Amino acid sequence: MNIKFLNHSCFSIESNNTVLLNDPYLYGTAFNDGWDLIINNTNFSFDIKKNNFIYYSHEHPDHFSIPFLKSISAECRDKITILYQKTKDGRVKKFLNNLGFNVKEIKDQYRYEFAKNFFITVGQVPFYDSWALFEVENKKILNVNDCILESPDRVYNIRKIIKSVDILFTQYSYANWVEGGVKNNVERKKLAEEKLNRIKIQSEVLSPKFIVPFASMVRFCHEENSYMNDALNTPRKTVDFINNTTTSKPFLMVPYEEWDGKTFKNNEEAMKFWDNAYKIALDRELIKQKKNYTLEEIQSACNQMIERVKKKNNIFLIKILSFIGLIPEQTIRITDINSVIKFSWYKGLKVVDNETKFVEMTSESIFFLFAFDFGIDTLNVNARFNGNLYQKKNLIRLFSPLILNNTGRYISLIGMLSFLLDPKFIKQGLKTIGLSRK
Repeated sequence: MNIKFLNHSCFSIESNNTVLLNDPYLYGTAFNDGWDLIINNTNFSFDIKKNNFIYYSHEHPDHFSIPFLKSISAECRDKITILYQKTKDGRVKKFLNNLGFNVKEIKDQYRYEFAKNFFITVGQVPFYDSWALFEVENKKILNVNDCILESPDRVYNIRKIIKSVDILFTQYSYANWVEGGVKNNVERKKLAEEKLNRIKIQSEVLSPKFIVPFASMVRFCHEENSYMNDALNTPRKTVDFINNTTTSKPFLMVPYEEWDGKTFKNNEEAMKFWDNAYKIALDRELIKQKKNYTLEEIQSACNQMIERVKKKNNIFLIKILSFIGLIPEQTIRITDINSVIKFSWYKGLKVVDNETKFVEMTSESIFFLFAFDFGIDTLNVNARFNGNLYQKKNLIRLFSPLILNNTGRYISLIGMLSFLLDPKFIKQGLKTIGLSRK
């Protein structure tokens, strides 16, 4: 068996002429120019003489990189099979099939032999993420990427399924908006510490022999969000934490490094590599806003969003939920064009005056928010807005119809009934919007 690390969340496992590639995001920006890689432009080439597979954990662009998929030559695509969690709408499978790839959708918690003596078990994590256990050559390799495993119960649930693990690949730093803004990094420091403590929980519950810290080799790369870099956990800090607080052995990898999955090493050279890489990356030029959208363009994007939602949802039901306040309204100050708007599903979008409480963002971000069903998810990750925690949760509730649509769920009488049959999704949803802490 040969494990090769490439970048961020991407590594490959090779055994007996079979290659499995995980979450290849190797170059470019992600999340509407909100992120880029600490080490940019790593490469991977498929050998068509081998059996080639790609596992994607979820649709976030730092995992599911469409530019990477489109860079694969057309004549090679039908020789690659993509492994993905089974979803309600099959949208990802259809997209990949249209690009020419073979796709195998895997049911939640189902152990699937995709090549001889090479197994994968996929576990879905609401709303859209998944972890994967790979079993090959008597080794169990667990990839939890950036799954939100914030409590021992969540990790115990994984252990009930997988029983044991030899190697754990896990995220080590925060990767989303954190309250506080430019002047106050207290909450960012708290979340950074919490991310490390989650590694400790995973080690205590799963007892892996090795922990590979990964899925965090990115920076906030825009002028609007670069302040978020001030409390990031570094690979060195993470390796020291694993050494000092767990019984697992850290194995920090650098791009193109290969490993047999059983040999120990001194991590100092790898830590020096990442120390230097972070220093260079955090000094790189930041991305600037590329376009100023007019109010007319923003209104048009909003109108198109509403029409998009009408096609798959009961808009009357959404307006009722808006009228009674279950789906709130939100006031937004558009900083680059010095305008303030208020949007609700009941009243639509209006330009307003004399408002003192609002979320702030550029026209580029508000346009993106209306233009794509995943816009609010992108905004939460890229931190290209200013506001407090209550306002962020308000935004998530406001754009919840789009969030649901993006997971193959719809607001209709039939759709509402299907929610009742999906208690895990409801529980996570209530927690995300702040209506539950459990």
